[in-house]
Amino acid sequence: MTSSSLRSTFLPRCMAVGIGSLPQPEVEPTLDLITFCLPEAPFWPQLPNRSFLEGMYVQYGEGLPGAVLDKEGERFYLDPGQADFADQLTVFYEAVLAADLEYFAISRERASGLWQGLPELAERFRERSPILVKGHVTGPVSFGLGVTDAQKRSIIYDPTLADVVVKHLNMKARWQEAFLKRCFPGLPTLTFFDEPYMVSFGTAFCTLSKEQVQDLLNEVSAGLEGLTGVHCCGNTDWSLLLGTRVDLLNFDAYEYGENLLLYQEELEKFIGAGGYLAWGVVPTSAAVDGEDVDSLFKLLKIQMERLSSAKMPLKSILERSFVSPSCGAGSLSPARAVRVFELTIKLSERLRKHFKL
Repeated sequence: MTSSSLRSTFLPRCMAVGIGSLPQPEVEPTLDLITFCLPEAPFWPQLPNRSFLEGMYVQYGEGLPGAVLDKEGERFYLDPGQADFADQLTVFYEAVLAADLEYFAISRERASGLWQGLPELAERFRERSPILVKGHVTGPVSFGLGVTDAQKRSIIYDPTLADVVVKHLNMKARWQEAFLKRCFPGLPTLTFFDEPYMVSFGTAFCTLSKEQVQDLLNEVSAGLEGLTGVHCCGNTDWSLLLGTRVDLLNFDAYEYGENLLLYQEELEKFIGAGGYLAWGVVPTSAAVDGEDVDSLFKLLKIQMERLSSAKMPLKSILERSFVSPSCGAGSLSPARAVRVFELTIKLSERLRKHFKL
């Protein structure tokens, strides 16, 4: 089933979905949490506290031409000045043209949650199949701004490296999607491109044009068979993201929901064309200690009702919405991460019961 056909038939109806990272250093403790709190949309856990190799850049940087991994100094960067850089580029582009997905595999040491966790989750769900399975890849803007060359310049501003990065991440996503399908055969997939650095768009730190960013996001999500989404956990120019070809927008509704609601016309067009919203209303910060299901339900209900209009009825918004944490939980304590995920599933259940979804 393709992304376009999924958009015309699949209705999440406020399904609980997670962002990638969790704070536990080992895989096994995360699986109970995912199984219990995300019964319809399990994902593989990213574990940045387990190893430097599981950070959001190193995890997906494997195989990049010019890649330098300094494990002792915990630094990852690209050095196009390497003597064999041209040869590396040739091999890289040959793999891209041949659609050689195995060339872009994520190794076990960089994604224990994928290699160990996903097959174990598939076994847990053997008797009660979920509705979809979720993966995640660092987005091209954040990767290109966060990763530097040997002179500590962001690689996004080097045309050659920027082209390499977007093709590299696209192939990583396509390889990962195939991995998800092997573990959960027959299920639709959902791939998030995580873009925390989109908060810098329009500042001196990110001088890319709107069109450049949209081209990067459109290219990185091309060729995937399942649904694609972009996750941004801060404020940004939402019209930019809503104007891309991704299927879903995941945003921090707890802190920035009011900002998103300013883009009424763009949201109506996005949802009217079959897009989805993932409301990150459960805070992944100390603020979660002061919230409960009632308070978060009230906040989200107000936002959804404000967004509704004659062109975009509340029912359509509810049917095309997911509920999620505001961001990854990797920086939280394990106890807070558990609370975040428990609130997410309870809020999903409360919305469905209240609105009879």
